[in-house]
Amino acid sequence: MPNERVNIPHVLDDPPPFHQKLLDYGERPYWSADGSRIAFIEQNYGDACEIDLATDKVRNLTKDLGDHHSFLRVLILSNGDYLLIGPAKFKDRDVSRRVESELWVLDKNLNRPPKPLGRRIAEGAGVSAREPRITYAVTGRNDPSIGGPDVHECHVTDIAYGDEGPGLGQDRVFYRTRAGAAPEPQDFRHDDTEVIFAEYSHRRVAGVTPDARCVVKGYWLDNGEFTTYITESMVHNEPEGIFPDQEHICLESSCDNDSDYPPQNLWKLKLDGSQERVRMTSMPADRTWKATNSNVSPDGRWLAFMVALQSDESGYGRGLGLLDLHAWGQSPESQQWETPTSRAQAQHDPMPRSLS
Repeated sequence: MPNERVNIPHVLDDPPPFHQKLLDYGERPYWSADGSRIAFIEQNYGDACEIDLATDKVRNLTKDLGDHHSFLRVLILSNGDYLLIGPAKFKDRDVSRRVESELWVLDKNLNRPPKPLGRRIAEGAGVSAREPRITYAVTGRNDPSIGGPDVHECHVTDIAYGDEGPGLGQDRVFYRTRAGAAPEPQDFRHDDTEVIFAEYSHRRVAGVTPDARCVVKGYWLDNGEFTTYITESMVHNEPEGIFPDQEHICLESSCDNDSDYPPQNLWKLKLDGSQERVRMTSMPADRTWKATNSNVSPDGRWLAFMVALQSDESGYGRGLGLLDLHAWGQSPESQQWETPTSRAQAQHDPMPRSLS
């Protein structure tokens, strides 16, 4: 496990333009529907918390509720309840994250402990803004009944409420893969008819650039068609938080650090098939810090994100930041759109090129 304290200045103590520190601890921020609060995880395998942006007051959502306090992610359902992801009990950093992490629902009124939904999942989930509906992946490590550990299933599942509280409702498996292709659903769009997902690739997959490490794809639930939104040789491009216009999504991309994993900065990607992206965050050039796990405010004004050291494992956080998207949007930097093709051309062209 990474050291919790380091003897170096926090990257957001002297923030770049448009950036500001929200908290010097915390992980995986997620906005409330009204934009007044941000839910987050206090620390790996810890409690879920929430900060009120008007008062900067933080409240712990799960500390005094029940026996389970080992969460990795918190999201907010359309009805205001909290969707929690994490194991019932921490065992080790592989099993607890990749095998035994499961879904929980915490009532928005905080009047009862989080209720497990009885389903283990792989990594994160996407939440509908319209209905209590989620999308996620399950692997053979989570559920051996679906096949070997290399099998992945992507689900869309409604959260049904009854006399005993929330539970799993109507469920649909919409994508199934095995060895070499590992999908992770991220967001819904187009009235929940499309799921945007990351696909981690360890072999050549149809529609994916050879040797791409992660691509952004969409699956249309109404007709079963796929769309690839960005694929780039030897580059990790991972979606992390859709914009309220649903025409853009945040992107963790390793394209600006010699394609080494992990990505250092957050980009804005057009979801129109053009593969156009523009960098939003400005982590230090020495690559000590990285910006990850972003979520856009409902009004599109702010980007909440997590910071960590480059040496920290994926998902480990050392604080939360905000990017003023309005101010950034007025800057020249916000107009420097590029594509994988234009970047490759610029890298091989000996003459300076301007970005159009």
